[in-house]
Amino acid sequence: MQELVRLAERKGYASVWLPESPGREVFTELTALALSSERIRIGTGIVPVFARLPTVAAAAMNTAATLAPGRVILGLGIGHRPAMEGGHGVAFSRPFQHTREFTTIARQLLRQGEVSYTGEIYQIKHFQFDAPPPQPVPVFLAALRPQMLRLAGAVADGVLMNWASLDYIPEAITHIRQGAEAAGRHPDEVEIACYLRTCVTDQPDVVETACRAQLARYGSMTYYQKYFERIGFKDEANAVAEAWQRDDREAAIAAVTLPMIQSTTIYGTAEICRQRLQAYREAGLQHPIIAPFPIGEPIQETFVRTIEGCLVSDELP
Repeated sequence: MQELVRLAERKGYASVWLPESPGREVFTELTALALSSERIRIGTGIVPVFARLPTVAAAAMNTAATLAPGRVILGLGIGHRPAMEGGHGVAFSRPFQHTREFTTIARQLLRQGEVSYTGEIYQIKHFQFDAPPPQPVPVFLAALRPQMLRLAGAVADGVLMNWASLDYIPEAITHIRQGAEAAGRHPDEVEIACYLRTCVTDQPDVVETACRAQLARYGSMTYYQKYFERIGFKDEANAVAEAWQRDDREAAIAAVTLPMIQSTTIYGTAEICRQRLQAYREAGLQHPIIAPFPIGEPIQETFVRTIEGCLVSDELP
């Protein structure tokens, strides 16, 4: 991962985003990657709010920010009930309110270094860092559907989307702007980013097979099932969900159609990938985040080929 970050930095990319998975602690990883690079920004994408306290998450980012000023981003999100309750053993209750309060508290700490807060979930009399971040640390909020997109517009510095089709980007931006305006903020204060599953390849059939399994796995989660319905794949989403209810993985994978893959995934030659990424930018997406995924070859090869192929600027000195 350190080699990939240095490659991305050398090639001129603006940021790297780190999801968290079982067995990997994202704040430690972020700090290690920040120390092994010089310019590129590094964000958590995402930290589930039920797995941390807002004060502790903000303190972790404050620590990283002292080592890499102006280069770290805190990405937060709800997460998913099975992972939180079954995996972490914590209650998954009132997720929307929990996320609103967590984001508000963490953002204030990462801007001002102290917070007092009285909410429905958290009551903090006073919490203060020994020293505030040398520069404010932006907080991005993961969002898929209208309610969360509007919340991100209201309380975060940015929104981090996932699996977005090109057609959905303008609608999503409208919801983000509505949330910002309702909160008395200028919509331009909110940056818009999105993970885009991307693979530079000369074997599109191999990518389609791998992506079909990825989409089926995401379709097992309630939030994504509803999201895929919203972006035009109701039949596929329902079929995938029904297959998982029978614990039939193969049927879930088979229920993912080629139009669904083509709408949510960028793949093909480097030129095709660059054109698709540019189309997302023209639709209003400020930060298209290329997200390579396993396709059956050594994953490092997939990442290197995609990072190099999707360049839109010359290599930095």
